[in-house]
Amino acid sequence: MSRLDPLLDSLPRWILVAGKGGVGKTTCAAALAARSAKRGHATLLLSTDPARSLGAALGVSVGAVPEPIAGRDRLFAMQLDAQHERDAFLERWRSVLIDILDRGTYLSPDEITGFVDDALPGVDEAMAVLALLELERDSRWQRIVVDTAPTGHTLRLLALPETFRALVALLDTMQAKHRFMVQALARRYRPDGADAFLAEMRDRVDELHATLTDDERTAVVLVTRPEPVVVTETLRYAEALTQLSIRVGAVVVNAVPSAAVGARTEALADVAAVAPGAPRITVPRAGESPTGLVEIEALFEGRATARATVRADGVGVRASTAPTMHPSVVAMLRPLTIVAGKGGVGKTTTACALGVSLARAEAPILVVSSDPAPSVADVLAQPVPDEDVHVADAPGCHARQMDATVAFDRFRARYADRVDAVFDRLMSGALNLAHDRAVARDLLALAPPGIDELYALVTLGELLEQGRYATVIVDPAPTGHLLRLLEMPALALSWTHRLMRLMLEYKEVAGLGEAAREVLDFAKRTRALREMMADPARTVIVVVALDEPLVRDESQRLLGACRDRGVEVGGIVWNRVTGEVPPLSGIGVARQFVAPAATPAPRGAPALRAWCAAWRPLDEDTGA
Repeated sequence: MSRLDPLLDSLPRWILVAGKGGVGKTTCAAALAARSAKRGHATLLLSTDPARSLGAALGVSVGAVPEPIAGRDRLFAMQLDAQHERDAFLERWRSVLIDILDRGTYLSPDEITGFVDDALPGVDEAMAVLALLELERDSRWQRIVVDTAPTGHTLRLLALPETFRALVALLDTMQAKHRFMVQALARRYRPDGADAFLAEMRDRVDELHATLTDDERTAVVLVTRPEPVVVTETLRYAEALTQLSIRVGAVVVNAVPSAAVGARTEALADVAAVAPGAPRITVPRAGESPTGLVEIEALFEGRATARATVRADGVGVRASTAPTMHPSVVAMLRPLTIVAGKGGVGKTTTACALGVSLARAEAPILVVSSDPAPSVADVLAQPVPDEDVHVADAPGCHARQMDATVAFDRFRARYADRVDAVFDRLMSGALNLAHDRAVARDLLALAPPGIDELYALVTLGELLEQGRYATVIVDPAPTGHLLRLLEMPALALSWTHRLMRLMLEYKEVAGLGEAAREVLDFAKRTRALREMMADPARTVIVVVALDEPLVRDESQRLLGACRDRGVEVGGIVWNRVTGEVPPLSGIGVARQFVAPAATPAPRGAPALRAWCAAWRPLDEDTGA
């Protein structure tokens, strides 16, 4: 009998494997899916992580449709592709969407077509979530195991039913204008294809929400590690899931040092608070990251070779009198420095270490997290709100955990207030523009998901332009989320262009000049940010990596994606190094550094500064 059998017996058909980046979600999901299939259940292993690491973990190609895993009966794998789902959605519904916008706005046919084709790409994530519902209806699968993206991205996806409801509500408002006019002219109204579309969308969102919140159909397996920063984020994750009415069905404590397996340690006691009533299993730390299902199964069955816990030698964690960064590290940085990488590689620790080491009173530094699930406060060991605060023991260094959603909501609220003021004046007489008012007020519901993070990043660019900080170091969400953020300036400019065209039409009807200026200002600031990000003298990406096959593969893809988007990569920091590291070659990155492994991980400015001072370039003959 497998140790996973009791866990699977306690879980429903849908299993969402979730957690902070780097905790081992993919290997846990693969282990659960493989065991489910061996027990005779037709099982689909599905990844929603845009970083696409499932195929590399399994050692097979994983595409956008379910494919059988060779040599494994009843086991299938699939990578959810948001772009593919969006394209399929538009292929089916594009003409209906055009009809709705034609009826509810003052745009010309060409402008409407452009709005659907250019602005609606932002709903690709919503389409991907709705695609999960099609799998729920597919009777082939007795079990569906979902390998999710890191915390912030997954919480956004799980909240997307509400986001999509707002979009459907706006489209319904546009259609309501058509219903009103037909009723007024013909004295009766017969529902048509647009009404059928809106009804189907509402039903699909409601059904998906019901599935996710039904304890008998869906549960989350939270994966964590016995490390303070990871446990703290896991606790926040569990609370967020509770607010979404999604049940935590089990907790997997991964990478437990061999001495702690079966023992009651302080770290494991902290994990017990994550979901007190849920089953919990521990998985020992492996000698090497498992690759392929055979190695993954061996790890989860306790047959893998354990790895000795790496202890710090003091160089990387003890504060010295005046630890300083290596000059090559300083030379790598730019006024806007974005620290990127796969979840769990140590991005936040690296960003904070750079900030506290670089800061001087005469050249202030801001370390800011744009990750929807930030950990800057955990690493700095102090409260960090959504405002600039001084970092203890680091003169000149400030930190902020930016809540991008709140920032963009304020922008929405200002816009809505301006629209209301205009229509209040117009409707004081006999003129009835109720439908036009509703459409104009809710136009920002068409904003692409992720534009809130761009709005926050635009603000950071302005801080540099104003000279408030010499350097802003950004700790973004992991790879997949970051790549979308790098694409957002171009998408946002396209969206604001279309939105401005629409608002100019409303300006002729309702005088929306002030509200239109608000959107135009955002477009100008976005264009300035795009120019800054394309300038290697002002913006650079620092990639944090581990010398592990999955991380090396994802880091290689990240480097290529940054090049494709025209953003400079200034260097690579190889984290948690205990021996020699073969550099990535042929990637056009001049600087590569090694950062020593330290247990426990450095927290607080003195320890972070000392650890950063211990970074060293790779051997000169590697090209570093």
